[in-house]
Amino acid sequence: MKRILWLIAALAVTMFACKPDQPTPTPVNPSDTIPPVELKGVFVLNEGNYQFSNASLSFYDPEADTVCNNLFYKANNVPLGDVAESMALVDGKLYVVVNNSNNIKKLDANTLVCDITQPYKIEGFYSPREMHFVAPDKAYVSDLIGTNLWIINPQTMTHTGTIAMGKTTEKMVQVDNELYVSNWSMYYTLNDPNSHDSYNTVQVVDLNNDVKVADIEVGKEPNTMVSDKNGHVWVLCEGRSWDEEFDEAGVAYGENPTLWEIDPMLKTATCRYEFKGPIDGDDQIKGVATALKVNPAGDRFYMIYNNEVRRFDLATMSLSEGFCIQALGPLNQFYNLAVDPTTGEVYVSDVKNYMDNGTVYRYTEDGLLLSSFEAGIIPSAMLFK
Repeated sequence: MKRILWLIAALAVTMFACKPDQPTPTPVNPSDTIPPVELKGVFVLNEGNYQFSNASLSFYDPEADTVCNNLFYKANNVPLGDVAESMALVDGKLYVVVNNSNNIKKLDANTLVCDITQPYKIEGFYSPREMHFVAPDKAYVSDLIGTNLWIINPQTMTHTGTIAMGKTTEKMVQVDNELYVSNWSMYYTLNDPNSHDSYNTVQVVDLNNDVKVADIEVGKEPNTMVSDKNGHVWVLCEGRSWDEEFDEAGVAYGENPTLWEIDPMLKTATCRYEFKGPIDGDDQIKGVATALKVNPAGDRFYMIYNNEVRRFDLATMSLSEGFCIQALGPLNQFYNLAVDPTTGEVYVSDVKNYMDNGTVYRYTEDGLLLSSFEAGIIPSAMLFK
């Protein structure tokens, strides 16, 4: 119930009391603050605190084991915005989705400067979340509180259309000419007495015609998705294990987190794993599973479950008993994951108390700690360059 109240309050503030965005940036781009062009590494997007406009961008070079923080401000002389949600890197441009500022910023991926000679940001969303490219001039943007999937032209940074989904949208995964879109937020059913049964689907969009073609039922609150080596889609569902509400029959809305496999040919989903969380004295299901990621071979999935990183092996269709990365202490809080598409190394963000700078840990694919570095406030999305 606490989470429902938080989301209602947050969405109300987002719609009616959002702080104005920052003025047009004046790039300063000091040469000693931006990583050299030739470096390879990982961008870390730090969400920042809601309504504080203190989101930031970091870059980590694993070979040199060095990190540069607050890069957007150093390159543009203005803050990044309010709650940085996700990133996309295409054709030398870095696109940053800033959720509560309701915009997407377009940066040069090497200098991190917004090209203000061209449209450098697109606004007018309700609450943008993720961005998925299908062509240099076409991308889709999901929305936390709107029921249409946005279509944009990233080259001109303009809206070009919408797809009626009937539900809010979150993560996206493409298989061939179809886009799989998860429905995580319950915003569109807040006034529906049966809303606890409404956000347990993954929708499919035909990319050739920009229309929704299927709704596939999975577990409650599908939060993240990946595709495996066979082209099947895997969906991690939170299960509303936090819910303390009951329906008219006295049955708890919540359920254990689950992992589902979708066959794109059949458009059906099969539950492949149920996370058996502990039960408290009130018989409420506890335990949270988030941040599903896949290894380069497409046969191992990593996820955060109850503040541990666990691995699901496709060969055995089960969690690996020999793999477990635990948070280093009771004050550490694992938040998000990334897997290096080349090395298979696993990056885990630790947000600590959500107010101080967080830490990112880097592990081998088998869970051995390689290094760690300090990022910004609430380090979350990570993207490899």
